[in-house]
Amino acid sequence: MKRLPVENLGFVEIGGVGEMIYRAVRFPEYIPDYDDNGEIIKPIFTGGHAPQSGTDTSLTGQELLVSLCNLYGKLNNPDSTVSITDAVWDWCRSNIHPYEIDSLYEMLKSEKFAHITYRDLMKNDATFSIKRFIKDLCDLGTVFELYFALRRVKYYGEIDYSRNLYYEGRLCDSLALLERYRQYEDDEEYKAHILENYNDHILQVIDMFPDFRMRLKLDKKTGKVMCGADIQSVFDICWYTFSRMVADVAPPIDDDLNYFESQGSILSCLACGGYFVRHSSRQLYCSSWDCQAERNRRNRRASYARKKAAESENKE
Repeated sequence: MKRLPVENLGFVEIGGVGEMIYRAVRFPEYIPDYDDNGEIIKPIFTGGHAPQSGTDTSLTGQELLVSLCNLYGKLNNPDSTVSITDAVWDWCRSNIHPYEIDSLYEMLKSEKFAHITYRDLMKNDATFSIKRFIKDLCDLGTVFELYFALRRVKYYGEIDYSRNLYYEGRLCDSLALLERYRQYEDDEEYKAHILENYNDHILQVIDMFPDFRMRLKLDKKTGKVMCGADIQSVFDICWYTFSRMVADVAPPIDDDLNYFESQGSILSCLACGGYFVRHSSRQLYCSSWDCQAERNRRNRRASYARKKAAESENKE
């Protein structure tokens, strides 16, 4: 039988790849410590402080991506004085354990690990170095910054983010791939040259993605077998989520500036500048109290300005 030529298959053609199923492990508390390689984070695992596991539904891949990229932005700010260890420690307590997710999940599901010997083994496997976490955080954060800057130029015509993309950070320097456009002081000329080379820059973004190892997984809640990425860390989850943004998000034939917002996209808050997952087409601010208060203040000022303008028109 004659074989048809093999083409690249997307998420749609391979059944189930579009789904994100990952196993989450949560430790109730951690303690910072040191070993021969520097600072480490150790989980606490006692009878009264046992970890929890499950197929997580409370944290989406987008929310983890936003959380880690905001952590990167906070720690990599050149003026930041936040303790790196304390910030990583706090992130783990507020989210999920970052490494060895699948193997730790299997350990917790095994009855053998009720024994104290296996608890010690699990604590050792779950201990991770701050250096490893920060390296993974910088790898993810720098690439996401670049992609976010390119997307703002192409779909929203916003150039401030890309103009300020490069900086010497506290943890690592951001990517300097758009620095060559600084010579164009005129905004329209600057934007035109970026758009002219947009596809080349997207290829640069793609080349910085890690490879994914795919395997079959069973979702025990639904009974469905799906083909998904082999997940061992929160960074795997975020790279996989990020890849779906790059692969799936494409504008319709006619330009529609609201296209991204309709998909629960990741935007930058107009008040604090941090990333957030947008689920409403009218949402421009993140959910923090300060940013919502600023939103209300700006809305009141805009309403007052419109009212005064209307009164002036009526007088004329």
